[in-house]
Amino acid sequence: MKEMNSAQSQDDRLTRKWLLIIILCMTVPFVLFAFLGHDPGRGRAAAICTGVIMIAARARWDLRKHRWFWVVLTIISTFHVLLVLLIPWTSKSYPGLILFPVGVLDYALVYGIIKLVEKVAKGAAPQQSA
Repeated sequence: MKEMNSAQSQDDRLTRKWLLIIILCMTVPFVLFAFLGHDPGRGRAAAICTGVIMIAARARWDLRKHRWFWVVLTIISTFHVLLVLLIPWTSKSYPGLILFPVGVLDYALVYGIIKLVEKVAKGAAPQQSA
């Protein structure tokens, strides 16, 4: 049992490979909005949203085999897309210290939603008697 937990926890952590994948995925919306759309504020918001969702998903990667996990991520992503597209974002450059708390708050919300849905899904699952 200990080997299984060790292998699973090693699979769930943010490795250099995963961080590189997340950074590359964050680059795509930033480039689309900032350089092709001439809207760097919207590009920065889209990149941060992409990173937050991916880090939260990776933190709960053990749930990836559940259909509801992917449905929740799709709904969260849709709300983030609407947030990025409907809110007017300023092109003013902000230091990372200003943006970091916003990203942490967004992460807490995304992670909390995943945990809440997990709790509801486990409560709705039929109990097995031993």
